[in-house]
Amino acid sequence: MKFTYSPLSFAVLAILSSISYASDAVPQSNEIKTQQTVAMMPIVVQAEDKGDVGKTVYNKEDLEKTPNSSKNITDFLKVNPNVQFDTGFRSGKQQGELPPAEISINGGLPYENKILINGMSINNNINPTSTATSNHNTDMMGSSIAVAVNTDLLCNITLFDSNISAEYGEFLGGVLKAETCKPQTPVGELHGSISYDYTSDDWSRINHINNEEKIAYEESVSEGIQPAFTKQGLSNTLYGNLTEKLGLSLATSQRWSKIPLKTELIDVEEKNQTRQSDNISLEAFYHPSDRTQIKFGTQLFESSGEYFQNNAKNSDTEQSSDSQSFFIQMKNQFNSFQLEQQLNYQTLTSDRTAPSNMYSWLNSETKNWNKTGTLAQEGGFGDMGQQEQKSEYLIKAIFNPIKNGKFNSTFKMGTGYGHYEAYWKRNQNSYWYVSSTNLNGASCTAPDGHIYDGCDEGVTSAGKYKGQYAKTRTLYEAGEINIRQDRWHAFLENNMQYDQFLFANLGFRTDYDSLSQNNNVAPRTSFSYQPWGDDTFRITTGWNRYYGLNSFANELQDQKRLLQTTETRTSVNGIWKETDGSRYSRMLVRSQLDTPYSNETVFAINGKYANIDWLLKWVNRENKDQIRKTVDSTINKPNSNSTYNVYSYDNSGFSKSDIYTLSLTNSEPLLFKNSLHKLTLAADYTNTIRNFSSYDDAYEDPNELIYYDGKLIESASRPADNFNTPWTIRAGWDITFENTPLRINNLFSLRSHYEKMKVKSNGYTDENGTKYDSYSPEKNPSSFNWDIRTTYPIMLGNNYQGILGLTINNVTNKHNTYIDDKGNSNSEIGRQFIADISFKF
Repeated sequence: MKFTYSPLSFAVLAILSSISYASDAVPQSNEIKTQQTVAMMPIVVQAEDKGDVGKTVYNKEDLEKTPNSSKNITDFLKVNPNVQFDTGFRSGKQQGELPPAEISINGGLPYENKILINGMSINNNINPTSTATSNHNTDMMGSSIAVAVNTDLLCNITLFDSNISAEYGEFLGGVLKAETCKPQTPVGELHGSISYDYTSDDWSRINHINNEEKIAYEESVSEGIQPAFTKQGLSNTLYGNLTEKLGLSLATSQRWSKIPLKTELIDVEEKNQTRQSDNISLEAFYHPSDRTQIKFGTQLFESSGEYFQNNAKNSDTEQSSDSQSFFIQMKNQFNSFQLEQQLNYQTLTSDRTAPSNMYSWLNSETKNWNKTGTLAQEGGFGDMGQQEQKSEYLIKAIFNPIKNGKFNSTFKMGTGYGHYEAYWKRNQNSYWYVSSTNLNGASCTAPDGHIYDGCDEGVTSAGKYKGQYAKTRTLYEAGEINIRQDRWHAFLENNMQYDQFLFANLGFRTDYDSLSQNNNVAPRTSFSYQPWGDDTFRITTGWNRYYGLNSFANELQDQKRLLQTTETRTSVNGIWKETDGSRYSRMLVRSQLDTPYSNETVFAINGKYANIDWLLKWVNRENKDQIRKTVDSTINKPNSNSTYNVYSYDNSGFSKSDIYTLSLTNSEPLLFKNSLHKLTLAADYTNTIRNFSSYDDAYEDPNELIYYDGKLIESASRPADNFNTPWTIRAGWDITFENTPLRINNLFSLRSHYEKMKVKSNGYTDENGTKYDSYSPEKNPSSFNWDIRTTYPIMLGNNYQGILGLTINNVTNKHNTYIDDKGNSNSEIGRQFIADISFKF
């Protein structure tokens, strides 16, 4: 596609890419200040990074300079070697979407991570693995993260991927913690920023595998392929200290996109879908004394979208999700310890608005809106909603170090309680009318004047019915399902140090929840040794256990299908009667489930040599007792040849991962002809095996043999289908200049080839006649990306600054591909331009 120039593009003067990111266990050097850059009193406080293995801190400057066209919290982590993305992360098919990327941290699945914003989780605990479309008959759209959070609102992000403190629980992958910070401005001054960014399909290229894929793009009638889109974003911040003791911070963000699509309707050739993401954060910082700090905050994160079905009339659907929260944080410094408390109240809500009933008509002289096929569809599957409410209280104490000669010991302990309620509801009955039958010229109007439902008097195109009426309908009953849960935890941790040689962190954590009624104890240990008493060489080990969280989804899905049945009638004026055996019995038989857990072993060496900070790390994870869904029994429906399955959940899922990472960066920038250069290299090798893709997949017996790649293997030995790219090399090159404020930040990424399993429909039969499920490996070649971001600050007066920016993804327009869940090859994005302009005051 041709790059289209606009007034905004003329405002952007350079190209850049920023990868001077915080490397795992490698402390950040201060950002280089140029002579033409004026301090704008930023809200950011530099996050402290002690170089702990398994902990990476990214500050405000890292967030601003790294190429991140979506500005989502997880998308930024493409710089981290311990994070893997969904294989379709860079898909060229849905560039108009706004949700955050699904990520895996050290082999964990996306819903096994914990995402915290100011201490509150934004994880979706109701349907984190949903693959439902916008107009699904029983389920809502969903992902592991409930809402999108714009990184413009944040001042730092901390990723804990291994050797994670006992303070954190309810995860099997990693913990991602993001925070906003107090204003660092003189009293009485207000500071802030306004920024705008833009991109579209005219600013993007897409390469096609073959002519078939090209035609699919050009003739797309589904949100699954978005050949045209416009995506924009607007962010605002305002902050300041009103008095010596009181500061305020307000931040807002809106991102939106328009996605024009063709339809299969005769009277509507083209129609727009839309997406929108809104963030609002208001915080107050109060310091009544030197020993007390209080932070109050309220946050609203909302994501929404307008959808339609390409082959159905009157099918407009709106889906929205939001997180509304209020929190209070208090820190008190006493003579012998510091006490920290946090009180949270939060609701995570998803709603869908759609037409109440779906009709599958035969094409007729009155139902004639479809271009193709024999059916004319109309309507939707009704409104639905779900919500999780949270009330949490957390308290911890950090004691002053106990010193005895060269030995120091610092204790930290804490506890917390949370009350959680979740519901799924359908507000009114919804019907799906099918099986059209000849009306034989009868009327759709009853003698009393009302109109029979599912009836049309038009003559059909096929079969020449003199009118039609539906003799069968599926009923989705109105109802509400409620689940409640209480959770409690406590932890104790001792951080010990002997001189500058030995370091140890010993702790344990206990968790209890009322649904599983399990009380779990998890040890956390790490040890470090510096043989020369400084940071030139350090050896670190760790042995840890992490317990996950049983999702609300298991309980809610248990009851939803009780609200579904099939009804029939024998004539247009007949009474609808429930079909025998059509109402499913309780679908999910449940035994007492253990809490999934992960055993972790860590070994790392790191240090400094000349001007190089380096790290070599190995992480081994064995995830056990993971929840799986399996067929418990198959039941024959009465008076029917069909059957339905009764499912149960068990703890038969497991996975194993080995992750090797290498990080190198120069401690101080290199000077070359009036320019300063920061170089970073991060590489990883990952090997994960897993006997499932998510808790909602059908369970596979780990001892069962399958036929894969020409040989029989145990199911447990098959490679993971996703988040398992064998190796990736990331390189960063940041450039600043002494005589100009231009900044250029580059991120290079080389991803290895990988394989995905594709089911073969005919299976495999050996010489003895034994049949096995058969899979073939679909191979995807290696991929290379060069992303670049450039910024150019312009002084507009005293304490006023404009910043012109341009991000380019895939600078070389390399044709990269990925394999989707069906085993089909698809194209990633080609070269893409994103322009932005900011004003700071």
